[in-house]
Amino acid sequence: MSEIILQAGTLAELRTKLAELDIDVPARSEGRRNHHAERYCIAHLLATLPAERLSFPLTLVHSDKPDFVLTMSGTEVGIEHTEAVPENVARANFLREKGLGPDVYFTPHATPGEPRKTADELRHEIRADNPGSGWCGDSPEREWAAAMAHYVEEKMPKATADGFVRYPANWLIIYDNWPLPAIDYAKAAKYLAPLLTEMDAFSVFDTIFVHDDSHMGEFRHAPVIYSLVKPGSNR
Repeated sequence: MSEIILQAGTLAELRTKLAELDIDVPARSEGRRNHHAERYCIAHLLATLPAERLSFPLTLVHSDKPDFVLTMSGTEVGIEHTEAVPENVARANFLREKGLGPDVYFTPHATPGEPRKTADELRHEIRADNPGSGWCGDSPEREWAAAMAHYVEEKMPKATADGFVRYPANWLIIYDNWPLPAIDYAKAAKYLAPLLTEMDAFSVFDTIFVHDDSHMGEFRHAPVIYSLVKPGSNR
């Protein structure tokens, strides 16, 4: 069922409405659901996009297939959302939040599409807290690019399947929670861009956004990297 999230007639009104939205994302062990991350991401996207990319009046609707519809001056944009997080890491985080293992631990290695581990395997790994082989050179940036490409590739058939509504413009937002050490975001984006071209991602999504807690990457042709703007903050 569709729900109007916000309506704004001006940029100032949009910023006020974004600041008023409830975009808290609970911990996985405290009832987190998909809609929490979806609202968090769409609010940060609208707060971060340059003013010239928006037009008014603007209406944002929470829908299904795609997750959001953004109407701006008569133009409609369908916006789909996904979270880039390994299932095993998400389940391990749930156990950590319940008190299992050390408070500070080594960043785990993950592979896109890896087999699901049993609860006993996860508990053993959490308690062992093995540092693993670490990362060297530009391997974190290349791993990040491969992981983000994996989630785009997963979404492509879903966004063209029967029942998924297509709009004049179609965007994808990826919420980046992939476990890695600190990466050079600009370098990682340059690795991701050709992967998206090779898989013909832009025949399905006109624009792909990827954001973590500090950056938002926009991919259409050459990648553009923004500093993430939090809703309600002064730009």
